[in-house]
Amino acid sequence: MKKPKKDLIIALKSEVLGEAFFRSTYYSTYIFDRKNKARVLWQLEAQTKKRIIEYFKINSIEIPNLRWVAVKGSILGILCLIVPRYIILQEILKETEYYLTVFRRLERENNVEDKELFQYIVDHEIAIKQFAKMELKNRDRTNSLELIEALLNN
Repeated sequence: MKKPKKDLIIALKSEVLGEAFFRSTYYSTYIFDRKNKARVLWQLEAQTKKRIIEYFKINSIEIPNLRWVAVKGSILGILCLIVPRYIILQEILKETEYYLTVFRRLERENNVEDKELFQYIVDHEIAIKQFAKMELKNRDRTNSLELIEALLNN
C-alpha cells in the first residue's frame, strides 16, 4: 500500500468532516427547509467521499483512520443549533476557498485518466460555495441547491 499524498488526505478529511457535519446538522435541525438543505449537502459529501475512497482503493493507497474528523464534524453540526446561520454560512465560504485551492492543485497534478474525478471534486466544492453565497444573500434560496442536485444526478 502506498502512503497518500498530503493533498489527498486533505481531500478525504474534508469529505469525512463535511459528511459528518451535514448529517449532524440534518438530525439536529427542526426547521424543514434547513433540514432538507442539510440532507442534500450530506448526500453530496457522502457521494464525494465514496468516490475519493474508491480512488484510494483502485490506486492501492492506504486509507487513513479519520474517525476523529467525523466526530469533530458531528459536534460542529450540533453547534448549528446555537450559532447564527449567517456565521455558519460565512464559515462554509471561508472553508470552500481553502479546499478549492487544494482541489485545484490535485486536479492540475494528477494523471489525465484521473482528471474527471478531480474535476468533479472541484465542481462539488464550487457548488457548496455557490449554495452558501446564495443563502447569505437571502435571495434565490429556492435555487440554492441547483448545482448540488445536478452533481448528485451525475
